[in-house]
Amino acid sequence: MHGFPLDTAKEVIRNLIGNLKPTDTFNVILFSGASRVLSPSSLPASAPNIARALSVIDPQQGGGGTELEAALRTAIHLPRRDFVSRSIVVVTDGYISEERGAFTLIDENVNNTNFFAFGIGSSVNRYLIEGIARTGQGEPFVVATPDDASVVGDRFRRYIQSPVLTNIKVSYQGFDAYDVEPETQADLFAERPVVLFGK
Repeated sequence: MHGFPLDTAKEVIRNLIGNLKPTDTFNVILFSGASRVLSPSSLPASAPNIARALSVIDPQQGGGGTELEAALRTAIHLPRRDFVSRSIVVVTDGYISEERGAFTLIDENVNNTNFFAFGIGSSVNRYLIEGIARTGQGEPFVVATPDDASVVGDRFRRYIQSPVLTNIKVSYQGFDAYDVEPETQADLFAERPVVLFGK
């Protein structure tokens, strides 16, 4: 990423990290041809840790290929606590080579991790952004122009900031249900309902 997409990505990340609750934990993975992790495990959202993350993000410049699948694998394999809602937020212009591998990885982990995509740029890879959203049982967020950045960024932060229920299992009493989609449930968020289709 360069120019507007890179500057907007930094703004979105600053907004997300800067508005974390003290009880939250977070991490940052920078990815292009390879992945770089801020910390081997997620950090408490304290002022020093937030400042540390921003000091790593601010000087970044775009370059190299974009290997999203490897970065997602790294994020998924970071240590996590049980019964805590975990979200992975992908902020990208979407110029990657292997969308299908990323979608498969998300589909295999949507029962224990929430995946969100924030696309940036006038020619953003909408197939990738919408595919992550659909596979991750969410909605896509795209900033196409500088004027949209703060409004869409705030809407995105509100959308993901309030997980309500995790480890959701659905059962049926008094009737049979079949052809139910999705087979596994993502977490319930204040701004994202649980939606089931079936017969």
